[in-house]
Amino acid sequence: MQKEPEKPDTEALLRAIAEKRKDDPMIGIKVGSTEVRQRLFRALDNDEGVHVETALAILGSLGGFACQMSVREGLAKGWRTAEKNAFMAVEATNGKKYYFGDAINEPLAEGPYSIWSFAAGAAQLMKSEELPDIQQIFQHVSSTIGTDDFGLPRYPEGHAPEGGTPASWVRHYWPALMPVAAVFCEKPEEWPILFGAAIQQAILLAEGVLEPFVAVSIVMEAAVPMSKIDPEEIFGPFSQN
Repeated sequence: MQKEPEKPDTEALLRAIAEKRKDDPMIGIKVGSTEVRQRLFRALDNDEGVHVETALAILGSLGGFACQMSVREGLAKGWRTAEKNAFMAVEATNGKKYYFGDAINEPLAEGPYSIWSFAAGAAQLMKSEELPDIQQIFQHVSSTIGTDDFGLPRYPEGHAPEGGTPASWVRHYWPALMPVAAVFCEKPEEWPILFGAAIQQAILLAEGVLEPFVAVSIVMEAAVPMSKIDPEEIFGPFSQN
């Protein structure tokens, strides 16, 4: 996916958002999430349209990764006291590192504006009576730490995304879409919120095409492992960009 050139009216749009933010603190996230989702949909669009399972898996992967990267950015900017208070690093027998901690889990699945809250909220708006077992997803990811199964989601039968894995999607789409997302966020802690809002939009747009339970499962099966993965495994020597 190629980075799109900035539109000529970007500066004017950002000024308008800044003005409205005092009345609506979420305005940047609302506008930015739509921009990110639309760019991704345009990149995935082909003669058959957008494969919705793939779009949801990519957004879930990016949202999960944003949970960790937003914490890292906060540490880099001095907004958090020390990494030991934000992360618990686990080195598996295969030598790979994985990151855990409340600072990651809150934007992922515990806070009111978490990836899980946005995804599950979309399902509830669609009157879904069933949600995936989020704790079971966490347990599965933890059980695959240090194995070849880590980061390989268990998608609902017949609903596998096309053309990649969560890690490969983060590697490909993060450099293109994260700069777009960051423009609309006042602070890094808004990054996962923006991706969560984009996920909610995508699930709602899939109404009638994909059952809410399936949509939420795809998102969270991709998001949870990508919140734990070592960024160096994806990008090489650690970089925020």
